[in-house]
Amino acid sequence: MSEPGALTGALNWYRALALPGGGTAGGDGLVHVPTRYIWGRKDGALGRKAAELTERYVAAPYRFIELEVGHWIPEVAPEVLAAELLRP
Repeated sequence: MSEPGALTGALNWYRALALPGGGTAGGDGLVHVPTRYIWGRKDGALGRKAAELTERYVAAPYRFIELEVGHWIPEVAPEVLAAELLRP
C-alpha cells in the first residue's frame, strides 16, 4: 500500500459510499459490475452472515470466495489473494 496509487482502489470503495445510490451506476443501491468477494473465515470484523448477505447488493456476476485467514487478507495471504484475483 506504500506504492504511489496503491491506496486508490481501497479508498475509492469508501468514497463511493457517500454518493447517491451508494456509488452505484444504476442509482438503485446495487453494484452493477462483476464482483468477487474474498472473505476470511477467521475475520473478527465481518461475520459470515454479513459476508454472505453482501450478494444481495450485487446485480452482476458474483463470486464468493472463503479463505482460512482473518480480516487482513492482503497482509497475511498475498499470494493466495493474488491468485484469486487473477483467476478468470
